[in-house]
Amino acid sequence: MLTRKCLALAARALLAILFSCATCAAQKARYFKAEHGVGATYLELAPDGRYNVIDREHMGVFLTDEGRWRQTGAVITFRPKDAKKTLYQATENAYRGRVFLAITSADAAAGIVITADDTKKALDADYAPDHVLFKINGKTYSTETKENYPFRYIGKKR
Repeated sequence: MLTRKCLALAARALLAILFSCATCAAQKARYFKAEHGVGATYLELAPDGRYNVIDREHMGVFLTDEGRWRQTGAVITFRPKDAKKTLYQATENAYRGRVFLAITSADAAAGIVITADDTKKALDADYAPDHVLFKINGKTYSTETKENYPFRYIGKKR
């Protein structure tokens, strides 16, 4: 028969295991991509609190921002490594099966300010707006940030 002390120890051990598993799950990197015209912007949120912003266009792939990030609730604060840049924020949103970031402060940001409500309206109209960072998987991030953006001719073929 288990005593209360044994049950309390077992409960603590179970909580420690569950917390450890939750921490491991939270340690995965997250990736986002924003399409825009002739290029795309990629954001990696590493589990150690670092972030990278990579811009990809037909001329090349460029690291355009890096630094530290921290999330409190839905708000993510970015602190660029470059001391000339100011920190900026975004909110993480889930809507109609999509996860996206809405930049809320324009200074030095990884993207332009497009409100979460505007993005939701676009998703309601069945299209994903340009310049919005949508969540992607690690394989897509890894593949696409290593090659130039394909040049596409838009217009009538002669």
